[in-house]
This record gives sequence, C-alpha cells and structure tokens, in this order.
Amino acid sequence: MLQPENGYVFIETKSGKTRCQINRTEVGCESQFTDSPSIDGMPANGVRVTADGEIDWVVGNLGDIPAVTLDYRTYKALGWTIEATSDGTRFTNDRTGRGMFVAVEGVQTF
Repeated sequence: MLQPENGYVFIETKSGKTRCQINRTEVGCESQFTDSPSIDGMPANGVRVTADGEIDWVVGNLGDIPAVTLDYRTYKALGWTIEATSDGTRFTNDRTGRGMFVAVEGVQTF
C-alpha cells in the first residue's frame, strides 16, 4: 500500500520515463509520449483518467513531486490497483474496474 500525502500518491516508473499523481477520483501521468495528440500545436505530455474511465490529454508539468519509484509488481493506492511492468503501468479503479494502461509508446483506456 502506497501512503498518500495530502490526499495524493506520487509515483515514478522504474525506467524513470513516467511520473504520475493519484487521488481517489483520477490518475494523471506525464511522459514524453511518442504518439500523443497535439493541444494548441504542442504535443501532449500528460494524460489523465477518471475513475469512470474518461480520458483527457494535457500539456503540463507535475513539477517537483515527492515520487516513489515503483518496482515491477502490483501496488494499491487510494482505491486504485497499480500494476507496474517493464512494458508499462496499468491503473485500475477498484470500484469501477475502469482505468488506463500507460507506456511511452501510447495509452490505452478500458
């Protein structure tokens, strides 16, 4: 179980290529995605999914967050199951079963 700080859990993938913030209602991740949509002429470097499976691409920066580096295993945090693998990270909301799989090569929602 990852411990929240001010209602958030901050994580970084083992590769160091993706950082995310998690709260009870959504997960937001930033990475240098290779296949992200453009927003106002800039490639999106952030993606967010709600507990209901709604996805939103953004341009932004999580800043200097106190991220915990994940190993390749399964974690629990704030009602989400986080499965970290060498291929990417899967975030599943425990209540709705909705979420996203995040990798530098792309994002898939379910």
